[in-house]
Amino acid sequence: MSVSLIAAVIGLLLATLFAAIWWLRHSNRGLEWLLLAAPLAFAASYLSSFLFRVAEYQAGCNGICPGWYGHPIATHLDDGFGDFVFDPVGFVLNAAIYYAIIVSASAFVAWLANYLRWPDRSVRWRLAFVAIVVVLPLALTPIWIPPPRPELPQRDLRLGINAARAWRWQLQSGSFFGRRLAVEDVRLHPDGEQHRVCFRMYTWFYIPYRHAYVDLEPTGVRATGGGVIPLNASCWVQP
Repeated sequence: MSVSLIAAVIGLLLATLFAAIWWLRHSNRGLEWLLLAAPLAFAASYLSSFLFRVAEYQAGCNGICPGWYGHPIATHLDDGFGDFVFDPVGFVLNAAIYYAIIVSASAFVAWLANYLRWPDRSVRWRLAFVAIVVVLPLALTPIWIPPPRPELPQRDLRLGINAARAWRWQLQSGSFFGRRLAVEDVRLHPDGEQHRVCFRMYTWFYIPYRHAYVDLEPTGVRATGGGVIPLNASCWVQP
């Protein structure tokens, strides 16, 4: 386990502990919320297996590398035969992370609401508060928190970065719905000379939107084409 991962786990545990103490000391229903957050966390872990999916990939692999479902910890693992098997340990650990996030974030929202005198505010003000402090940050999470992607070797990672840059600027394909691109794989173009990068496109609230693919010239710098296809279509059969 890396030092950065250990630090992140310790930080998350401390944040959860402080948030739990805050709930118990400052809310009459703090204990009820701490208990309710547990099934919500398991529901979020379950939902993540539908939102966050990494398909089998070839970049940097001798053959096919297995994919997974779920994030930040995999809840389903590729069995190597195209099927994904439920991992109960990963599911519980994933739920524990979501529990920490729910308890900590809700404590901050509740503290801010009390600081701004929530009981004395109008219904319109309360709706605006929820929209700005809760709904908007959730909608914008794809912009500042990256979705899962394969661990690519340096060469393929560079191709992925160039393809994402070309998608946004050269191809002028940015849209209101496509908020985040996650590399799925990097392979040779069907012509055997160029490179093709396949992305999983996420929109607001991390909802999977489409696949996007970008074809790069042999040097891997500039794009020669690209397109958007449904999630159930393959990037590798496009002309």
